[in-house]
Amino acid sequence: MDIPTTMRAARIHAYGGPEVLTVEEVPVPSLAPGEVLVEVLAASVNGADLELRRSGFDGYYEPPRTLGIDLCGVVRAVAEDVERLHVGDRIHGRRSSAARGTYSTFAAVDADDLIAVPAGMEDSVAAAVPVVGLAAWHAVVEVGRTAPGDRVLIHGAGGGVGFLAAQFARHLGAQVIASDVAEAHAALRDIGVTEVHDFRTTDVIAAAGTVEVVIDPVGGPVTDASLAALSEGGRLVSLVAEPDQDTARRRGVTATMLDSWMDRGHLARIDELLVAGAVTLEVGEVLPLEEAARAHELAESGAVRGKIVLDPRR
Repeated sequence: MDIPTTMRAARIHAYGGPEVLTVEEVPVPSLAPGEVLVEVLAASVNGADLELRRSGFDGYYEPPRTLGIDLCGVVRAVAEDVERLHVGDRIHGRRSSAARGTYSTFAAVDADDLIAVPAGMEDSVAAAVPVVGLAAWHAVVEVGRTAPGDRVLIHGAGGGVGFLAAQFARHLGAQVIASDVAEAHAALRDIGVTEVHDFRTTDVIAAAGTVEVVIDPVGGPVTDASLAALSEGGRLVSLVAEPDQDTARRRGVTATMLDSWMDRGHLARIDELLVAGAVTLEVGEVLPLEEAARAHELAESGAVRGKIVLDPRR
């Protein structure tokens, strides 16, 4: 295809609410060494996108900026030093940084951050899985070291990360104790979770009893409170807050704040599980790129179950 000189992108020029997201014409990015130019077929909305829009992670990323971390798309150009990917490849992955986003019709992405999309996987699912899938995998498998027979407490188990974490833990032969609002319980039972608690009406830590692993994508008081649920040698993995290390040492447990990373092998394994039907990922809404602000409103409201995806072609 002939690559245009400009593209549409959902950008912020100031921090704030969803209304600061505007779609505008910007130049198609040039390629640095190691990068490929991707025509974006879909990009998903993640919690990190919301925080980048609200504060730039306390000013670390200054506007103006295009949002978006993960994507599904087709390679349209490659830098001279890229050999693993080729023009026409259908790929997905997640950017290693938020320096340049994926809420756009084209994106320049490091080739090392991308893998081929399996045949039969829809664009929306392929775009939705990299960030939450890798975060869940690293929490449960790599850092949580979940083993068969472990009891695993997962907070926010109905959310994007928690829902996949529950399925990965069950796939490994663990017993999952899930915490979320009552509205998420049916979906959790559908994936085989038999012990589900509503944190609004139940003291989840007391109800869970002793567990070997805690996965916490929620943060706040629940992070440190969860240390009391761990058996000696247990592992707490937080995705949003640094746990109290003094308390963890006194209790003889490990408490880690996870900053997930792109790993092509791990993403390929997650893809295999999705294609085989061993795990499932729910896409709740697919919106045009021009409705990026609306997508953020929905994500913050919690009104949509499943991942929210932007489709630049609509």
